[in-house]
Amino acid sequence: MMRALVLCAVCLVSFVGGTLPATAGGAKVALVMGNARYGAGNALANAGNDARLMARTLASLGFAVVEAYDLDRDRLTRTVADFTARIPAGATAFVYYAGHGMQIGGASYLTPVDMPVTGEHGARLRAYPLKNMLERLSQARSTVNIVVLDACRNNPFQPLGAVRYRSLRNLGLSRIQAPRGSFIAYSTSPGQLAADGKGPNSLYTATLAQALQGSDQELEIIFRKVGQEVRRKTLDDQIPWYESSLAGAVHVGKHAAPNVAPDVASVGSREPSGSRGLGAHDVSRQWYRQMSADEWQQVDWEIRQRVRHLTPDEIPALVHVASGGSVLAQTVLGIALRDGVDRVRLADGGSATRLRANNTAGWRWLRRAAQAGFPVAQAEIGEMYYRAHGTARDVRESRRWLEQAAIANYPRARLDLAQLALESGGEGAAQDAARSLLEILRAPPGAPAAR
Repeated sequence: MMRALVLCAVCLVSFVGGTLPATAGGAKVALVMGNARYGAGNALANAGNDARLMARTLASLGFAVVEAYDLDRDRLTRTVADFTARIPAGATAFVYYAGHGMQIGGASYLTPVDMPVTGEHGARLRAYPLKNMLERLSQARSTVNIVVLDACRNNPFQPLGAVRYRSLRNLGLSRIQAPRGSFIAYSTSPGQLAADGKGPNSLYTATLAQALQGSDQELEIIFRKVGQEVRRKTLDDQIPWYESSLAGAVHVGKHAAPNVAPDVASVGSREPSGSRGLGAHDVSRQWYRQMSADEWQQVDWEIRQRVRHLTPDEIPALVHVASGGSVLAQTVLGIALRDGVDRVRLADGGSATRLRANNTAGWRWLRRAAQAGFPVAQAEIGEMYYRAHGTARDVRESRRWLEQAAIANYPRARLDLAQLALESGGEGAAQDAARSLLEILRAPPGAPAAR
């Protein structure tokens, strides 16, 4: 049987043409690649569109752009080699790839359009190693190298049936340490998948193009904002990521000054939207801050639906996504495990109950999401302390978690706090509770609740 082989979407290109400037110092050059026309029903709807959008965007920012589309392995190799060899000294180089990719044995590969999937060994020989491109960039004369991989749009070669979950650890592209002076951005976090997009472009590329056009801000600030926006629009199903070895600020805007040669990097990797390593107080990177009441209602509905329809065979995939940093997946998993995954229809024929509850595992996932700052999980933890559900009753601890959730204007937490205020007694407490309730009830649709 073919060993587990996993593919994900990234951004690449056939050689259309372009001329790199001969001048040195401050030049901005870009290679934009888009692989879409794969055979055997694995074509990507948006990879070509995304590459063209990114090419237009970079050209508008003053980059000399080389475009390439639907590359077989030989042309992919030659295109990268030719581009990197012609980069002027002191230039800022930007490489964008849209297409399929795969992870084999912990290494990432870009997938040529002519590559047949016959097994892991054959894929190693026919695919293009991502590290080859990064090595060529690191040996080029550029000052700064920026690589954007719109990765993991789908996984057409994922084994189905009984082996469906054997290779979850290989999903998506793997992490790779950015060479000195490099910035590597992924459309989703290592080992995860992302959607190709329902419109003409993937969500990640459309969001990135808009952010690049509308800002001369530092590169890392732009990618943090893009990550936050993508996480918000996908309800944490897609978590963009980047690795950076840049020690100083880098700008790519139309009027940006030339980027200087970086010193030895002080930071090895950073995440734009909080899938790993971000504390609960780092609210600037949390997509769920400043949400309206309507948006919170949509999040609550989504969580209820996912919990309601979750089946035991879907647990491994959900664990994989939750382990990748999705606070919404962690919350869904926590509630489902706490309340029981298996649904059993009762004898009355109308109602159902859940079995196989695992309160310890449910508590662990909810606490992980709560500690990351997700208000829904914080409210769940607060209510569990209040009701003595799986833990000893502790009103003070309940209030502490609910207050954290209320900071993000989560309506449910504010209602719970209002109830606690009423129960605490006293005229002042009752007035505070009534005021909080009125603020929530009177808020116009779509308006953020008052702080």
